[in-house]
Amino acid sequence: WLDSPTAMVSRLTEIDDVVDAVRDDGYTHALLMGMGGSSLAPEVFRKVFDVADDFLDLAVLDSTDPAAVRFWRERLDPARTLFIPATKSGGTVETVSFLKYFYNLTADTVGEARVGEHFVAITDPASGLAELAGELGFRHTFLNDPDIGGRYSALSMPGLVPARLIGVDLRRLLEAAQA
Repeated sequence: WLDSPTAMVSRLTEIDDVVDAVRDDGYTHALLMGMGGSSLAPEVFRKVFDVADDFLDLAVLDSTDPAAVRFWRERLDPARTLFIPATKSGGTVETVSFLKYFYNLTADTVGEARVGEHFVAITDPASGLAELAGELGFRHTFLNDPDIGGRYSALSMPGLVPARLIGVDLRRLLEAAQA
């Protein structure tokens, strides 16, 4: 994880391409669904940097309390929301449960043919989530370095993808971290 600020520079184009496409498609919100290390950095970035003009308003769901799930279901329009299940192992029960719930809700709203466009995954290579994302036709799967533990992932895919969605200048962030 100590090398993340340097290693991730080569992945910025991948992140930018997906974020630009999502913005071009008219998405206005993103819901990151994860537990622990997969959700902490995105929540901190959202609170510290807020949302830049014309970027997505990011929310984080990291509680299985039914009221928390209902809260986001009632406030987000699935047709304009990007859903981001994030789990290193790809099998975190809470995250996969969130994915299934919001996938079905979104399918009911936009139809089976388009539901995958509303999802990107953040996970480790060859994980259960990577496999499921392929089966369900997710827009993209961001594969993270499997040697980076969740609690150290702020400057890798679990932190950087959500940060870019809200408009954080990732190159500047990584250069500051390198320094």
